[in-house]
Amino acid sequence: MSIFNRISNILKGYANNALDSLEDPKIIVEQAIRDLEEVRKETTDAVASCMAEEKRLEALLEEANNKATLWHNRAVNALKSGNEEDAKNALDERNNFKAQAERLTSSYSEQKEQVETLRDSLDEINDRIEEAKIRKENIIAQDRINEANNNVNKVLTKTSKNNVFEQLDKMEEKVNSRKYKIDSLRELEKKDKDTDYSKYDNKSSNDDLASLKKEIFGEEVNSDLEKLKKEVEG
Repeated sequence: MSIFNRISNILKGYANNALDSLEDPKIIVEQAIRDLEEVRKETTDAVASCMAEEKRLEALLEEANNKATLWHNRAVNALKSGNEEDAKNALDERNNFKAQAERLTSSYSEQKEQVETLRDSLDEINDRIEEAKIRKENIIAQDRINEANNNVNKVLTKTSKNNVFEQLDKMEEKVNSRKYKIDSLRELEKKDKDTDYSKYDNKSSNDDLASLKKEIFGEEVNSDLEKLKKEVEG
């Protein structure tokens, strides 16, 4: 199974667990991140091993090339010395090291390519882990919102079942009824006082008669009437 298949399975598995279980999403997501970090560690170890193998092959390739060059120079020197047999043997050694170098070149190229692929994979794993951490915070925040909404719904449901607002309406009605009663009593008290003292608001009949006489006969008649009244009373 490839590394990225493992990563995909990890994320899918924990996502399903988060949906199907009653477990805290934070715990599930954090466990998924820990598993991803374990994959990263394994990948890092694999990259380090491949890099070490790449360096080993590189060293062997360099050594084979150096020995091929060495035996080539020996063949040249032997031929210059007139010793064709030694020159021929030297060329055989050179050819052996050249063939070895060619094989090492192929292995080294393949190993180097594998190292580059693994290093790219490691970078991608690091990006996935960072993305997972960001998404973890979003999941936790959303879960808190969901929990808050759930609590609100519970309160509203409980309020509805207990008819709290109906009770408040009744209480408000009673309070208003008391207020109206008090206002009515105050209004009645005011009317009683008005009745008791209204007699002082009316003018006497004598005052009304004097005003009427003054209006009809004038000031002199009123004066004569007053004198006559006094004489009779005297």
